Amino acid sequence: MSIHEHQRFQIWNPGQHPYRHNLAEFSYVSEALPGVTNVESALNWILAVLYPNAQDSVADVASLPAAGNTINDYRVVTDDGDGKAASYRWEQREGDASAKWYKIYDMDWGMSTILSNVLNQTNEVYVYKHGIDQRDSSGTIITGTYAGQHIYGGASANTNLTLEANAGDGVGAESGYVQTVNTFRPVSDNALDLGTSGEQFQTLYLGTSAIVDTLTVAPASITDSSGAISFGDENLSTTGTFTGLTGYFTSSLEVGPLAGSAIILSPGSITDETGSISFGNENLSTTGTLGSNTITITDSGNTLILSAGAATQSTITSSLGQISFVDENLVSTGTLDIGNITSTQVNADNVRLDGNTLSITDTDGNLTISANGSGVVDVTSAMTTIGQTVTGTVDITGQLDVDNLRLNGNTLSSTDTDGNIILDPNGSGLIELGAATYPETTSSWDLGKSGNVWNDLWIDGNIQDGSNAFLISELMALRNVMYRAADRLTGVQDGDCLFYDSASGTWLADHPDTEIAHSEISGLTTTDAGHTQFVMLAGRSGGQTIHGGTDASDNLTLESTANATKGQIILVNTIRPETTCAADDSTGVDIGDSTPYFIRHVYSHGQFFGLRLQNITTDPDTDPGSSANTIGRLVYHTTEKKAYVDTGSGYITLGVSKHIEDVAFNGSDTVKNVDVSANITDARNAQIQLCDNTNDYERIYCSLKATSASNVRITVETPLPAGNYRLIVME
Repeated sequence: MSIHEHQRFQIWNPGQHPYRHNLAEFSYVSEALPGVTNVESALNWILAVLYPNAQDSVADVASLPAAGNTINDYRVVTDDGDGKAASYRWEQREGDASAKWYKIYDMDWGMSTILSNVLNQTNEVYVYKHGIDQRDSSGTIITGTYAGQHIYGGASANTNLTLEANAGDGVGAESGYVQTVNTFRPVSDNALDLGTSGEQFQTLYLGTSAIVDTLTVAPASITDSSGAISFGDENLSTTGTFTGLTGYFTSSLEVGPLAGSAIILSPGSITDETGSISFGNENLSTTGTLGSNTITITDSGNTLILSAGAATQSTITSSLGQISFVDENLVSTGTLDIGNITSTQVNADNVRLDGNTLSITDTDGNLTISANGSGVVDVTSAMTTIGQTVTGTVDITGQLDVDNLRLNGNTLSSTDTDGNIILDPNGSGLIELGAATYPETTSSWDLGKSGNVWNDLWIDGNIQDGSNAFLISELMALRNVMYRAADRLTGVQDGDCLFYDSASGTWLADHPDTEIAHSEISGLTTTDAGHTQFVMLAGRSGGQTIHGGTDASDNLTLESTANATKGQIILVNTIRPETTCAADDSTGVDIGDSTPYFIRHVYSHGQFFGLRLQNITTDPDTDPGSSANTIGRLVYHTTEKKAYVDTGSGYITLGVSKHIEDVAFNGSDTVKNVDVSANITDARNAQIQLCDNTNDYERIYCSLKATSASNVRITVETPLPAGNYRLIVME
């Protein structure tokens, strides 16, 4: 007799007693579990070892506590989004700013997988040979620098991780290798060393090149992207050939045998241990100073000798009897003792005579032409000068040009194009005119200009244009137009107009009130009929209609106050639309819009008549979407015929779908297929039970299967007595 044939939870017969045993009453003893005496304590002992930091389970991922946790706390989430349980652990992994919950594994994988993951992931006892993916707090596989398994050599600071190729080599033996299949790298750039000063690698084998920062060492090549390589103060030795475009040596370079016949190049010096240096038939060139006691130059049998000579005089002599400097300058600060001079330029002290020009060679030097005694400097030709300082009277007949100013006859003018003439007295001096001032051409010139305006205008006459005059008394009558009173204590304000004040004899600003009667404004009357374009705050007979705009899609905006701190818009009476919404939503108006929409609360003590949930046809997690700002939103799935509620991180079914049907058995039936699609979306996600209608609806223990989304199959090995049995399916 199988368990499916037991139709009662308790069995009564004379050989049994109506009592339920619990696990604590079944004894169990094992040397592996000290202190354990029954099955319940054995299970508790095993779970305490497997899950030493286990905490209370939570309903979903959003319910995992964000604070008050300790590292390695373990919790079971009964539903992590797929309707099944999963395991989470509180960790702070490398790269995390703070600790958080990480998904360890799904508990719906199968018993064998759960047990292996308890060791490999929950407790992380071993390094898993075939690799294990770590997951983040959302269950997504982690990739990047810190992804994968972490191996630690010790648990304390300054302990090490030692890798050996095999256990058969013995101490110091090296027959095996520690190998890597992939690229070997540090997790931090430019922060870790390979070896130490006391524990160094013996030989480094590289197939192509070694790169140290900007330095690249490759077969037969050492290069640096900076363009320079420094060996510091180290000796550089080679038995090969040194080849290069440029060589720099800070001390000296010795070329030749070491037996006393080498040439030595050092800063500022080229010497030879033999006592002489031959340049053969090569040209010798230098841009610096050539120092020597005597220099003998021979060419084509002729000899030029440059000698420091005796202590009183050095000499330059030539076997030809003459020395030519060709077209070069001859410069000397000493005395030139010579006969006649035939030259294109002569310099004497700071005076230079060159062609027709007598000039000065020293910077800012003066040139003085001074006659002896009472003699005069007689200039018999026209003279052009840059500047002169003259003491006495200067009489000029003709035209005087000074920089860009020209004085000619009675006219002072400027010579540069569009040049200004500036009269600028020194300090607080004033420009005083002794006669009337007028423009050269009528109606052609301005007094002042944009950016350069006069400050005060002092005038005692009138302003005229040649035909009309603006009397100064009329101008003074406008002096108070920027004030509301003659005392000038109250300034003009927005909307003010000008009104004449006979007491002060001036025009004053004021807001039109008693000065203008409403009835004097043409086109308006004093009744509501003349103001129908305005809203009547006291109400208008027949009601009022307010339009926000006159163009298509214009809006009407109501705001409680212009102040930054807003009040409320209060409705005294019932608010309703102009027309009733049709059953198919084809007419009527909305409250709010898809954007912007009302996002605050609705407070009401009344009922909602005809209120409908938002209709969707796709996954509610994507349509309309879930967020922390929409917790509690309700939607109705028109295909699944279910209502869903937004939890902030997803949607869950609101309530349950229920299918109740009385299934008739004829006394010989052993299998019944029941279609539940009228009320159940997917029977495979439902709870199913069968009850005996004639025995207080006692549960019938039989085989209940969901063979498809719409079919439930009832199977019994022993036919049920004829009658109705109630099938209950809840989704």
